[in-house]
Amino acid sequence: MRRYRGTETVEPALYFNVRQLSFRSMQERGRLPGREEETWYRVPTLALLVVGPILGLAFVVFLPLIGFAMVGWLLAEKATRLAAEATRAAVRVLRPGWEPSLAFLSRSKPATTTADTDAWAEAARKKLDHTDHDAAK
Repeated sequence: MRRYRGTETVEPALYFNVRQLSFRSMQERGRLPGREEETWYRVPTLALLVVGPILGLAFVVFLPLIGFAMVGWLLAEKATRLAAEATRAAVRVLRPGWEPSLAFLSRSKPATTTADTDAWAEAARKKLDHTDHDAAK
């Protein structure tokens, strides 16, 4: 197989670029696409007649397997995410709320507050106490 450079003028044939894995069919004499650094190979017609059916057979045989593999991959990925989320949730639930670093930091007696009592709460408490005594009678 003869090697051609990009932008080189070539005869009509089928050309293959190894780096891009692409074929280019030239219907008439003209320049190959791409830059001069790109390498193209002319594919002989006899090689096409031999390799073409083999590639077609491989495509027909492996296409369903590729589909099943992709679906399996997606399901495995989803199952992994679901398991990770379930594990995180279980750890959150099972983790104790006890924080030993906060225990016994203050040995003194709690400070008493002299804050004003809520007038509404006092009135409600008295009313409830009064009704409880009336109901007991």
